[in-house]
Amino acid sequence: MRMAAAALVLVGVLGACGGDDGGGGGPAGLRGTVLGQPFEPSDGAALRLTEEACLFETELSDVEANASALLVGFGTFGGLCDVARQTQACGGKANATTVSVLVLRANVLGGAAGAVEPGTYPISRETPVPDAQGRLTFATALVSRTDATCADTSGAVEPTGGSITIDRLSERVTGNASVTFTDGGSVSGPFDVPFCAFSTDVCTGLGAGCGAANEICVP
Repeated sequence: MRMAAAALVLVGVLGACGGDDGGGGGPAGLRGTVLGQPFEPSDGAALRLTEEACLFETELSDVEANASALLVGFGTFGGLCDVARQTQACGGKANATTVSVLVLRANVLGGAAGAVEPGTYPISRETPVPDAQGRLTFATALVSRTDATCADTSGAVEPTGGSITIDRLSERVTGNASVTFTDGGSVSGPFDVPFCAFSTDVCTGLGAGCGAANEICVP
């Protein structure tokens, strides 16, 4: 299942959702080099994507799977939850750089996927083969850099390796992550970020229902 490609829209979701409701949670999380430039985020946040049955594209056919996900994102701007409420996960923030790590659980045989739990998850571009019960867990990292019209100018940058460790999931998400990218960039470090009050199901978060006509670009 091409979950990594489908999940790219999630960069816009957390590119538009971060910090607490007051906006601006302060510097948080991963630091390094992204798209040839130093990356020092102003804010970070997590988004829990609730379980739904979604249609995923494969090389042979479309497959329906129950899925849920956790997204932990870091951006170069603050006041991010206000942007999320404006865009409702369809759109993003102009002139911003965002790095997000997605952990997704799915069940392709109709059983429950279950929520993402604390643990260590290797980061990959390739979706793993489901086990005998149809379950799989997949982690990847996503990069976005937008221009003044919210068009993504990051190009085809993908992760080459790394991992994310989630230590605690409560009002906040704490842990550590390290990611390398195909352009030679990398980010790493501990994180302690709040959940954004904005929430959505995993199908919507993966882009269902969003299109050019209803995308909102926040200046």
